[in-house]
Amino acid sequence: MSGAAAMTVGSAHGLLPAPSAATNTPINLIPTTPSGAPNYWCTWAVQNYMHGQHASSLSIEDLEGDSGSRLAHDAMNEEVLLGSHGWARSFYPRVREDLYLMLDDGWESGGMSTFELDKQKFPSYTGSAAQRLRTLNDAVRNERWRSLALWCRNTPGGTEDRRLERISADAAIDYWKVDIGDPTFHLIETRNADHLPLQFEHVHGESALNGDWHRGGRFGAQPQGSKRQQILAHTDVYRTYDVTSILSLPTTLDRMTEMLQSAQGRPELRTFLNVEDEVYVAAVMGCTMGILRHPLVGLRPGNDADLFFNGPRKAKGRMDEVVRSLRWQRIAPPFRVGLGTFSASEEILTDDWLFERGQTWDKDVVGKVAYQGAPACMARGIALPKVEAHGEKPFVFAARFPNGAVGIGVQERTHKQNGWFMPSAEIELQVGDAKGPYGIFGACNSLRLVFAHSIVHRRVFVQDLLADTALDVTTQVTIKGNTLHLAEANMRKFGLSAASSGDLSSPGFVLAIR
Repeated sequence: MSGAAAMTVGSAHGLLPAPSAATNTPINLIPTTPSGAPNYWCTWAVQNYMHGQHASSLSIEDLEGDSGSRLAHDAMNEEVLLGSHGWARSFYPRVREDLYLMLDDGWESGGMSTFELDKQKFPSYTGSAAQRLRTLNDAVRNERWRSLALWCRNTPGGTEDRRLERISADAAIDYWKVDIGDPTFHLIETRNADHLPLQFEHVHGESALNGDWHRGGRFGAQPQGSKRQQILAHTDVYRTYDVTSILSLPTTLDRMTEMLQSAQGRPELRTFLNVEDEVYVAAVMGCTMGILRHPLVGLRPGNDADLFFNGPRKAKGRMDEVVRSLRWQRIAPPFRVGLGTFSASEEILTDDWLFERGQTWDKDVVGKVAYQGAPACMARGIALPKVEAHGEKPFVFAARFPNGAVGIGVQERTHKQNGWFMPSAEIELQVGDAKGPYGIFGACNSLRLVFAHSIVHRRVFVQDLLADTALDVTTQVTIKGNTLHLAEANMRKFGLSAASSGDLSSPGFVLAIR
């Protein structure tokens, strides 16, 4: 049943009350209104997959480093974006309203911050700089995306910044991905002075791997006054930056941990943290997404090399995870880094991988074993989950949102011997008096949600975050006093009930108690 036909409970910015027992009307726990969070799908990874499609042979070396970046830059044009099978017309049809469509490097002519839409690549768009961008933005919106967003680097500063901001505002484009540059945050200053409806994302450039990746590979603490802290204090969105696809999870978790740790107790910090394509991390931990994955596969010769998405995780086969994460954020929107508490376990989990050619764009890593470590458990606004395991543990993270929702995520590990795998674990989360609803991402042997008061005689409703109707599963779960117990079979059944055919995504569902 569609969201329009089912009754939607609650709104994107409030608690979702549990379904009513007095009606037979189907219940939809997921609002139909987008969250308004500054999430986007970025074209960069698919640009990097264009060269060599349908060719008889392909040189992997050509895809690496500066050569690969140039090929990706050249791949951007009007046809691949808005042609009959273009990205804007093909990707993410269910959640486009939740996403900006971010044009990465290659859309403009004359440099990296000219805001001149390339006339040769986009010949159908004419007029002034603002008119061309406005018409392109209209075309993107006509495909039901939230809006166009733009990548730039090393903005010029001075009065030229103000001119570029005006072009963007006149084109109704309100999100910039500032991929290095603007060291004095002049863009923010002029935006505020002119009262323009613009949002800026800034970064601190990082290597694809954290720290000494020959050993433990840790990101390191971020002291007050460091450059990263300065950026966090002056921008709208801070992106954790580039990673390798195979070790993306520990790399990103460790960066997120240190940035949130450093922001704790600083409510004046009103920045969102963007964790790129780690969508379940974003959903659970109240972060925003810079989604990169796309569904194109099997278009290159040989082993279908894709330097952005490869290895045992098979992220391009996990498109449902993106949709689930965005729909959860309609219930539990991202929140600013300075809000609430953050904690991380002292226990560190270290993943490793022997990178082969064709598994990363970073040539320095090819042929070497890399290690990346991150805390075993992380939590925002809630006590750390308790994890019991015999042997390896999964990564576990949880958050209590300002509106009372709670999320918990259980994610896999990566080792060169056994690839992407989920260790067996029993997990307990003290949710206290949080009214929910509760988002559960991933699966484990056993998950216990412990409440402040007894939930005996309550009803339990669940909904795959891909579905439009909740189910009463009270008789399928175990309730003892103040504890709700979910077995692995429950989590897989509830969180994969609406899965797309052939999709490899981990479960993701919302649970409500009445």
